Amino acid sequence: MERRSEAETKSLDAQRKAQAEARKISDEATERAYQAFKEAKQQADIVYEKAKKLAVDKQAKKEVDEAHKKAVEQAKKVRDAILAESMAVYSVAWDKSLTDHTETMAKAQEDIKHADEAYKEAKKQADVVYKEAKKTAVDKQAKKEADETHKKAIEQAKKVRDEATRELR
Repeated sequence: MERRSEAETKSLDAQRKAQAEARKISDEATERAYQAFKEAKQQADIVYEKAKKLAVDKQAKKEVDEAHKKAVEQAKKVRDAILAESMAVYSVAWDKSLTDHTETMAKAQEDIKHADEAYKEAKKQADVVYKEAKKTAVDKQAKKEADETHKKAIEQAKKVRDEATRELR
């Protein structure tokens, strides 16, 4: 199983939180849309039943049926419009959470790259200084000190790189 960096874990947590919030809002909007449709249809049914009882001829009953049908269709259109808007908002929120995560990870990779480049440059500089110190060293003690200084310089460069990338890797 692949270990995630602290930065990736935080980014994924933020992504999941944003997506969960988007889902919750979408679910609530969906529930309200269906509730609004149900209530509008109930009202249309009540009016329909009363109007149908009052209709005296075939033409009036036909007009009542048509009005009821249109009222139910209108309620469906309102419901569908609310659902479509809810899904559009949900999709935008979902896409934004994915984009935010992708951008966070790209920045982390770029930061790691810069830290690695800085480490390589510091190591290169330490190697140059070390070679010069070895050339000018006159005795074993000076060579030993050059070795130790070189070793410490590389260790320090690694430490700086590792601290810079600790949460990113």
